[in-house]
Amino acid sequence: MSEETLPIQLIADIPLRRGVMWEKIAEFENQLKDIEGAMSHTAGDPQSEEMKKVFPLKQHIEGGLYTREIHMPAGSLVISMIHKQQHPSFLLKGKVSYLTDEGEVVTIEAPHKIFTQIGTQRVLYIHEDTDWCCVYKTDAQTFEEAEADVYTNNFYDLPESVVEEIKLLWQE
Repeated sequence: MSEETLPIQLIADIPLRRGVMWEKIAEFENQLKDIEGAMSHTAGDPQSEEMKKVFPLKQHIEGGLYTREIHMPAGSLVISMIHKQQHPSFLLKGKVSYLTDEGEVVTIEAPHKIFTQIGTQRVLYIHEDTDWCCVYKTDAQTFEEAEADVYTNNFYDLPESVVEEIKLLWQE
């Protein structure tokens, strides 16, 4: 297996584990935390200095919109926070493979647009240096407040109807 195919196979194996997708991703994330250089981030917390260096953010809040552009270096394996609202996402530069809500791995190259659904949590392998931008609605005044408004690290923070709907989807 090549150096580039191994991370994609790891992502593809996530849906094969027991439980709903969020639980499978959390289990995978916990395994990754044991690897040297692994980092994690909690929604609403300031980015660590290490995260700022490896995954720099450009953020902007104006007119009820929060834009968030992240740079992800080639070779990274990234697990996003869980999205609390629907929003457009734009792959501005680069190439990534990611796990879809249906449990399939898809590879996309910039430029590319995705409409992210509430409850989505992405697991990505970054093939090439990548810039990814998202746009959200929020009344927040700070970046930390905006991040906590649009993301969570716990799927039980989502509305119960969304959790039940997605659980049914993943059980099919």
